[in-house]
Amino acid sequence: MKETFTFHISNFSNPAETLRKSREYFGNVDHSKTEQNIVLISKTKKEVATKLLGSFIKTHDEKQKREARKYKTVDNFLEKQFLINRRKAKNWKGKGDRDCAQLIVQIGQAGDNLDRNKLAQVLRDFGDKVVQTLGNRVVAASVHMDETSPHLQIDYLPIFKDKRGGYRVGNSGMFKQITKIKNSREAFKVFRTASTNEMKNTLRKNYPEIEIAKSQNLRIEELKKKIQKLEEQGYDVGRPKKTIEKTIERTR
Repeated sequence: MKETFTFHISNFSNPAETLRKSREYFGNVDHSKTEQNIVLISKTKKEVATKLLGSFIKTHDEKQKREARKYKTVDNFLEKQFLINRRKAKNWKGKGDRDCAQLIVQIGQAGDNLDRNKLAQVLRDFGDKVVQTLGNRVVAASVHMDETSPHLQIDYLPIFKDKRGGYRVGNSGMFKQITKIKNSREAFKVFRTASTNEMKNTLRKNYPEIEIAKSQNLRIEELKKKIQKLEEQGYDVGRPKKTIEKTIERTR
């Protein structure tokens, strides 16, 4: 069976929500099933930031003569990084965590008749691989089994080293550092393609009945079936057939 692969990155997140330590849930949560969630990583942002930035902040501050140039704490460092990123600051709505980013992964859509136990294993194995790639940046990671569609949710601090050896925060720079590609769009594209291939391998191992397909291709297949039924009923379907053929040609 063919199913979609959702791979969504957000510049903001909420680790407490990911770990179900907050009531600020964004989905329809069945609290009776929350104990079925699979927690892969459970840390605090401060714990992760201190491990990644502690030594850098200390070394940086020792070189500064002016107090205003010193970071002093990881919270101050993150505050300054947030203010530097004007675009991110402009889009901040005041909910969740403004420093952490979030990755959400899902197979299929709500209402698809899929084996939840197999999906849980797929998302768990895939999550372990992503956590390994993101490294010490990960704050929280959990497979949510208490919503309509099981999915993986990972919150992380997108910290990376700039050209001068200093540390900065941002998805674009992080993906460039991970992939070693200078162009940010191309870097994310490579990261997503690698993730898609990893998911395909994980599915072959744990849920071989599923094949990943683009959502547009699935919609086209559904339309083709509907048009075929209409044609069998005697309707003129010449025009919609040509439209689908053109769409397929453009996607090749």
